[in-house]
Amino acid sequence: MPEPTAETLALFERAVADLLDAFDVERPPVPLELMLQRPRPSMWREVNLSELSLSFISIDQPFSPRMSIARLLARHMCRCAWGAERGLAPYAENDEALRALARAVVMPRSMLEELPAVQRTTLNLSARFEMPEKDVILRLSELGLAS
Repeated sequence: MPEPTAETLALFERAVADLLDAFDVERPPVPLELMLQRPRPSMWREVNLSELSLSFISIDQPFSPRMSIARLLARHMCRCAWGAERGLAPYAENDEALRALARAVVMPRSMLEELPAVQRTTLNLSARFEMPEKDVILRLSELGLAS
């Protein structure tokens, strides 16, 4: 599958902003598990995370399990009425798009922009947003902020 376009990434940013508003999230880390377990109206069905298979969770880097949960959330966002209203439905089966959406959920542009440039190191962002360093690098690249 091709990489998401700038237009697709902008669509994701708008959907993430709506998601953060719906859950009253103002600062990192974004509560992925809570979002899956307590969806708002027209969102996905409640997800029981204790029923997930361990093979589903990636553990190759610190915070990798969190990105597995973020991808699950991204998939649910794309497949529900709430996501369809925001134009996410076409991305439900596109792995690259789902990964980009997951990164946008974990590290929203709005939260990143609140940080002074000096604090935007890969290591600091990884710790602050609870995101693997490789995903931080990809996210910064998607936002045009990679150094």
